[in-house]
Amino acid sequence: MRAVRLVDAHRLEPVDLPDPEPSEGEVVVQVNSCGVCGSDLSSYKVGLFTDSVPGHEISGTVAAVGPGAGRWRVGERTVVDPKLPCGVCDECAAGTPWRCAFALTAGLGFARNGGFAEQVLAPAHLLHRIPEDLPLEAACLVEPLSVALHGVVRAGEVSGPAVVVGLGPIGLFTVAALRSRGVEDVVGVDPVADRRRLASVLGAAQTVADIAEVRSLIAPAQAVFECSGVPTLLHRAADLVAPGGVLVLLGVPFGEATVLPLMWVTREIAILGSIASSEADFRDAISMLSADPGLSAVVTRRAGLSEVPALFEELIAPSSGAKAVVDPARL
Repeated sequence: MRAVRLVDAHRLEPVDLPDPEPSEGEVVVQVNSCGVCGSDLSSYKVGLFTDSVPGHEISGTVAAVGPGAGRWRVGERTVVDPKLPCGVCDECAAGTPWRCAFALTAGLGFARNGGFAEQVLAPAHLLHRIPEDLPLEAACLVEPLSVALHGVVRAGEVSGPAVVVGLGPIGLFTVAALRSRGVEDVVGVDPVADRRRLASVLGAAQTVADIAEVRSLIAPAQAVFECSGVPTLLHRAADLVAPGGVLVLLGVPFGEATVLPLMWVTREIAILGSIASSEADFRDAISMLSADPGLSAVVTRRAGLSEVPALFEELIAPSSGAKAVVDPARL
């Protein structure tokens, strides 16, 4: 089968690999679509998980079923939850397996081959059936939407106003998740004009290019969602939170940040991290995508496997667009 493998920092190579064969409890999924995530770009820039096939936002059809995976049939439509928690650590025992270190590093598209390939081998328990009214081309958005939903759930009851900083795919889906919960006054922040346009399409009441502009539009916000992962924006995002409000960190900052925590204390601001998603979030994302086809507007680029190396170089310095999706059948 054709695939793309990460061999070093800034180096992806198209390769031919043997077709996967399912063992006990495994299935082979014929990949229809696989989204490009910010974590894929981070791995690409520094050379994490080399010699593996990236891609963890996977939709497709079942191509082969191994022993013990009999609830699946060839041809069934599916999305894959890529996380592989260890099952024995404190987080797994506590019922929060999405925080398990193995779940975040050993899953499909990380230590294990992922979806930038014609086929992917997956444990059967990671697969979720999708309704007939959800196209496979859009179903690869379930995983990133579930991450945004998880962050909104972490924030608790939000009536508004709310601010979303960073309008990449997770930020755009955070806007959509807030609007689906009845939050009308949502402000989106991003320097890329096309992303601001998409945020408006998905329900943002207002958008701005610079975080400094937010204060002129709304009072301090009940909830702020930092989705950019830019360390220098952390303190400025916290400064937008109203007393008693919450800052949820969905972006993953690789670097140090300078903060002035006195105001966090005196205003009793809650600072919450948010990582990955629960199984309930994943199921809710399937339902939300099925009910709202307009969410697929975040996909602004589709590419074949041969285009992936050039695509990644383009995506690490975005000037337009939001979500890129890899289509292995595309020439």
